[in-house]
Amino acid sequence: MKAEYFEVNPHASPAYGSPKIKKYYYLSLYERIPFYGGPEEGGWWGEDTILEASKLFRSKEEAESAKRRVKDLAKKNTEEAQAAYGDQCSRELDWLEERGLEANFLPEPDGPSQYFVVIEEKRGSLESQGTRGYE
Repeated sequence: MKAEYFEVNPHASPAYGSPKIKKYYYLSLYERIPFYGGPEEGGWWGEDTILEASKLFRSKEEAESAKRRVKDLAKKNTEEAQAAYGDQCSRELDWLEERGLEANFLPEPDGPSQYFVVIEEKRGSLESQGTRGYE
């Protein structure tokens, strides 16, 4: 049955602990997305961590080699997200100034995304969703 499954779905990953694979590694690209939680108690911040992409490697050495290349991509995307965030904040401040409004007229903006790369044995192990309510 397993062989038939892989014929129908050739890009599937073998189950963890498969006798054919002793140990494997995923090179995973994550996005960390900060969000502002609201004005309660002076405001609070949270973050979501989302798996953007991953690739299976049969050895840690292969994953490490690929990681060096992907880290540059993650750094570039983080810098671009920071610049876009700064541009958006600047446009919002200009908009407020043109109308004679105070900065607190608009809601607190969420922060810029950050991208990072990890090698992990379980794909998506760092994914998480931040709490949306004040605790």
